[in-house]
Amino acid sequence: MLRTLLALSALTVLAGCVSFNSSEPVEAPDYMTFCEGKEAQCRQVCGDAGVQVFSCKAAPREGLEYKCECKKPLNRI
Repeated sequence: MLRTLLALSALTVLAGCVSFNSSEPVEAPDYMTFCEGKEAQCRQVCGDAGVQVFSCKAAPREGLEYKCECKKPLNRI
């Protein structure tokens, strides 16, 4: 009896963890503004230190890819 109860408890937990669905349609990414938005986000994240490297590629057959690196802040003593 205890074994059955433990097995049912485990199944209930597992079923709750892995079961999900969405009825919302997946929108295609906006390739035209993706890089503009990521560049603005990069500048905002880097703040006063500034952006050292930013690169972005957004193409329907190649996907979405970007890189943002901030400059290291200067430590003045």
